[in-house]
Amino acid sequence: MATPAPAPAPPPDWAGLPDDALLIVFKRLGASEVLLGTAVVCRNWLRVATGEPDLWRRVDLSDCFDPTIDMVAMACAAVDRADGRLEHFSADCFVNDQLLFHIANRTTGLKSLRLVNCMKVSSKGLVAVGNRSPHLEELELTTCSIYISMKAIGRAFPQVKRLRLNNRWVDIQCEESFDNRRALQIARNMPELRHLQLFANRLRSNALAAILDNCHHLETLDLRQCFNIQIDAGLRAKCARLNDVKLPKDSVSDYEHESYIETLSLNTVPLLFPDHGTGPVRGYDDSDEDDQEDDLDAHLGHMAL
Repeated sequence: MATPAPAPAPPPDWAGLPDDALLIVFKRLGASEVLLGTAVVCRNWLRVATGEPDLWRRVDLSDCFDPTIDMVAMACAAVDRADGRLEHFSADCFVNDQLLFHIANRTTGLKSLRLVNCMKVSSKGLVAVGNRSPHLEELELTTCSIYISMKAIGRAFPQVKRLRLNNRWVDIQCEESFDNRRALQIARNMPELRHLQLFANRLRSNALAAILDNCHHLETLDLRQCFNIQIDAGLRAKCARLNDVKLPKDSVSDYEHESYIETLSLNTVPLLFPDHGTGPVRGYDDSDEDDQEDDLDAHLGHMAL
């Protein structure tokens, strides 16, 4: 007589996993995976995902943009779940001032903010975050709005130590002094910088000299694709004190974002009145521009709306 086949093993009780095991799984998955479905598998999983603020200290919503989803609402839900303990936030494409105001209202201990391709972010939203989290140390604004004032950012985040202000190189001579003066604002208003990345920025040599002269704690500097800079003996001497410097023509193979050179028609690019900071900067004479400060800030504030 044939031996009966053993009874099939019962299915795993996924709903009954202990809380600490679920937290380990959720942390490895990341915020986007948990928000987009993992947490709603069952009531127990949802309870753990929504009831443990430590799970939401780091919210990374990069590379998960979906135009069919209200990404701002989803991000706000993640910020709420952190219950005031949010320390690191990163996202691309969808972030706007509404979300930044929400972050400002819900946390006071943000340490890192990284935004990529967020064209709807303005100085107002960033300043709101800085007013509530003034000890933020890392800020990234990669291919974000050009209307963001580095003067305002430097004042809102006086402790920022790592700044990434990256762009894509546009092969057109059109108001290049705009980028140059934003770089001068960095020199004036960010004295605590240790690490600065200005990928594909159109600053010129005088602004670079001002940064090197005024950011005394600077350790690393990334100038790749900053083709307006002419590295002469004087700038090389200033750069020599840094631990690591990447020059305009150095390899971009390890750059973490998309890198390419754009060629635009002059008629497709608005000619903008350039922004600038206040106060004396070594290596740059702006005495003839001081009387334009109020009109300039009003212009940029209007354009950012």
